[in-house]
Amino acid sequence: MELRQLQYFLAVAEELSFIRAAERLQMAQPPLSRQIRQLEIELGIELFYRTKRRVELTNGGQAFVVEANQILARIEQGIRVAQRASRGEIGQLTIGFEGSSTYDVIPKSLKIYRDRFPQVDLAVFAMTTEEQIEALFKGDIELGFVVSPLNDNRLTIETILSESLVVALPENHPLVTQSEVEVEQLENEAFITFQRNRGCGIYDRIIAVCQNAGFSPRVIQEADEMQVILGFVAAGLGISLLSASVENFHRPGVTYRKLHSSTPKVSLALAWRKENSSVVRQNFIQVVKEF
Repeated sequence: MELRQLQYFLAVAEELSFIRAAERLQMAQPPLSRQIRQLEIELGIELFYRTKRRVELTNGGQAFVVEANQILARIEQGIRVAQRASRGEIGQLTIGFEGSSTYDVIPKSLKIYRDRFPQVDLAVFAMTTEEQIEALFKGDIELGFVVSPLNDNRLTIETILSESLVVALPENHPLVTQSEVEVEQLENEAFITFQRNRGCGIYDRIIAVCQNAGFSPRVIQEADEMQVILGFVAAGLGISLLSASVENFHRPGVTYRKLHSSTPKVSLALAWRKENSSVVRQNFIQVVKEF
């Protein structure tokens, strides 16, 4: 059975005339009659009562009108769905993200993307950079917000943001009177950091920044969540170096100050598997780039 046979059948059923249906379909009447007869043979029933004066639907023909309309409508719907999927307007996307993107890049990008593509199902999971890389290769996520530098030939890695480090200070700390802090001024401070294995790539950067300034930081407390670190800072247990996007998170008892401009920056990048092509993912990447 061919789709055109269904279209021919519906035209005859609506016109109740092979001649008018042929004119409507812009074809000769004999080929139309042959196609309808072939359809009847395939179905094993007569669809029309034919006389010299008129054409009428049989009971089977009347029932088949309903089914043929539904078949063609379902095919049209399938075409539209396929076209929308090819444009990335429907589907699903699973994203991993690390802590430094939580307060700025992730929420704003998600809002813009959801406004543009409301029928794409999004799933977002907080992970360290290391966890995201593992999840990418397992297929648990399709896109990751990771801290670079990151070298892996199996991944496409695209830097989207470079952030300065800021120092988070208890609100009564003497350094809050300064608009900018030199790293050397932190030599005698107690540091609160992310756990190295869950540090969103920042732990090693902090150690390197301090060592470049001539000292090793005295780490008295490690934590695996940004809110926990800021809670310790607010309690006066120490200070912390964090990426600048943390300033979007206003924590009572914590004051942020910029570090000297020569301090190395922390880069946030998007990462995905090279062999995994996805229009849905590319649309999201484009939104992030625009933002």
